[in-house]
Amino acid sequence: MANEAELFGLPQVLINFRTQGTTAIKRSARGIVAMILHDGGKNEIQQFRISDTADIPDEILSAKSVELVKLCLKGKPRRVLLYVIPDADTEIEPDGHLTGQNDVLGLIQSVKWNWVCNPTSTGTEQADLSSWVIAQRNNKRKTFKAVCAKQAADHEGVVNFCTDDIVAENGTDENGDPVYTTYNAVQYTARIAGILAGLALDRSATYFSLTEVQSVESYTDIEERIDKGQLLLFDEQDGNGVKIARACNSLTTFNTDKGEDFRYIKIIEALDLITDDIRDTFKKYYVGKVINDYNHKMLFITAVLVYFDEIKGNVLDRDGKNTVDIDEQAQLNYAKLHGEKTEDMSAMEIRKYNTGTKVMLTGNIKPVNAMEDLTINFMM
Repeated sequence: MANEAELFGLPQVLINFRTQGTTAIKRSARGIVAMILHDGGKNEIQQFRISDTADIPDEILSAKSVELVKLCLKGKPRRVLLYVIPDADTEIEPDGHLTGQNDVLGLIQSVKWNWVCNPTSTGTEQADLSSWVIAQRNNKRKTFKAVCAKQAADHEGVVNFCTDDIVAENGTDENGDPVYTTYNAVQYTARIAGILAGLALDRSATYFSLTEVQSVESYTDIEERIDKGQLLLFDEQDGNGVKIARACNSLTTFNTDKGEDFRYIKIIEALDLITDDIRDTFKKYYVGKVINDYNHKMLFITAVLVYFDEIKGNVLDRDGKNTVDIDEQAQLNYAKLHGEKTEDMSAMEIRKYNTGTKVMLTGNIKPVNAMEDLTINFMM
C-alpha cells in the first residue's frame, strides 16, 4: 500500500512549479507596496488595503496623503498596504497604542509584500527604514526591499533615490489647465516604489519614462552619482522627457558572494522571485507532509529543475548553468557531527545519509539582465 507521501505524489508539485514558472513574468509585475504615511494626530495605526483609487479612504486621509497614494498607484502595483501613523511632530500622550514607524515595521515583518516606502518620513526614519530592511534580508532571509531617499546603504535590498525638484503634472484646474506639483526625493519614493512593484521582469526600470514629469534636478556628475549607488531621474533634452537613469540599488561594495550583478534591481527581483517561489512551494507541499528520504529529496530537486526550465529566457539565462542538487559537503559534515566514520562511506552513501528534518541542497543560477549598454566598433 502506498504511503501518505506517495499518495501526495509529485504531479501536484510539478504542476505548481510549472504554473509559477509560466506566470513568473505576470506575477513579477504585480508586486505589493507597503506604504507608511504620517497623517494627523490619531493615536493609533490605521491600516488600509488599496488596489485602485476607489479604495483610497479620502474621507480619512489628508489631501496630501491621497496624492501620495495615487502617485504610487500610477506604477500599477498589485496593491498598496497603507499604514497611517500620527504626524512626526504631533505630541501624543503615551497610552500603550502603537503609533510610530518602528511599530509598523513590527507589524509588517510577517506580512507578504515586496517594496516599502515612507514618503512623509524624517531623515532619521529613512535611515531606520533602510537599516530594518537590511536586517530582515541578512538575518531572516526575507525578500523585502525599500525605496529610501538619500540613504547610501550599500545593500542590494535598498534603493537610494536621490533626485529632488521633481515638477510633475498633478491634475487640472477649473479651467482645464494643468496643475503642477514639486516633489522632493522623500515624497517621490512613493512613485518609484509603485513603478518597481508594477514592473515585469521582462524589462528593466532603466529609461522608464515618467510622462507626467516636466523637469527635474540636473547633474553634471550623473555617472559618478550612479556609480555611488544612486537611483536618479534625468532629462537628456532629446524630446523624450524625463526618465529613470540606471535602475540600480545602493550596493557599491562587491565580493565573491555579491558581484556587480547584484547592483541591478532587475537581478535582485529575479533572485527574490525564485526564492519566494521555491520557499512557498516547499512550505505548502512538503513541510510536515513528506518523509525526508533520498527519493523524496530527488523528487523535490526534479520539481525545482522543471521550474528553472519554465523561467529560462526572461528570468534565467537560457545558456546559463541553472542547477540544484543535494549538497554533498553539507551531508558529509552532518554525518561527521553524528559520529559516522565518513572515510568508509561511498559518495552515494553520503548523498543518501539520513539528515533528520534537514533538506540541504546546493545549486547555481544565472539571472538574465536587460539590454542597457551598447558598444559598436565600426571598421572601414
